[in-house]
Amino acid sequence: MNKRLDLTIDQVGALGALHAEREAARDFDAVMATLCDNPRYEYPTLGKGFSGRSNAERFYRWFFENFSPKVTHYVLINQWVNEGSVAQEYDVTLTFDGVDETHRILGVLFVEGDKLGGEVVYASEAAIRRMTGPMFSELVEL
Repeated sequence: MNKRLDLTIDQVGALGALHAEREAARDFDAVMATLCDNPRYEYPTLGKGFSGRSNAERFYRWFFENFSPKVTHYVLINQWVNEGSVAQEYDVTLTFDGVDETHRILGVLFVEGDKLGGEVVYASEAAIRRMTGPMFSELVEL
């Protein structure tokens, strides 16, 4: 795939930071505004993913209503930025029925033009199930 890179490293970093900030604030419209018209989400640990604007909208609606409220703590462990992507490694603690679960999640937000083309997420199956909810069974082979 030949990607068009329209942003500087600083602009890519700022776009990634904006996306993460708006995601933490559960700002659906602002998150969607950071994405290209046909975003892709890949989960290499499962060899599956999804694509398309409508699927990204479904994902974020679920994520904000069902995953984000369960986040009781998170720590950004490290971040790397280059001309084509922002990689962010987190420990995320979720609480379900009074029980804490901590998941290591590495998300690589990649650039497509002047927007984010989506994300490649490295996480356990349990974390991906929590993030995707009912969409988990609809993920397609990469």
